[in-house]
Amino acid sequence: MNTFFYAASISRIGKDCLKRLQRLPELKDMTVLSGKSLFLSPLSLTLRSGDLIILFVANKEDSNELVTLRNDFIHFRIILILAESDSETIRKAHLLRPSYITFTEEKTVTLEAVINKITKGKPPLAQAAEQCQ
Repeated sequence: MNTFFYAASISRIGKDCLKRLQRLPELKDMTVLSGKSLFLSPLSLTLRSGDLIILFVANKEDSNELVTLRNDFIHFRIILILAESDSETIRKAHLLRPSYITFTEEKTVTLEAVINKITKGKPPLAQAAEQCQ
């Protein structure tokens, strides 16, 4: 299984989150897909059914964009990292049917455990809010 990171828009929070994720041993070989070109990037050609995609959602515009692409995500395992925790963003996040949802202000300990379970072929224990710090 391959692991990918995608942020629809480039932001300081997204860059910081990516740096923290890249420090995790499970994500050392993670492929970073550039913003605004998730399925258009040449790197996206390596996406295969069952791969893990970590989606960073910085704002409502990112959320709207990803929801319009939701049918393209049905064959992938999705982890969402949300910068906003308002009810509308969370409602839209669930439309993507993620394996796990976390927030930028949370610690990476639980996220690391979830990634470990997913990459080892086991489903995460629960879909709960944890962290990306």
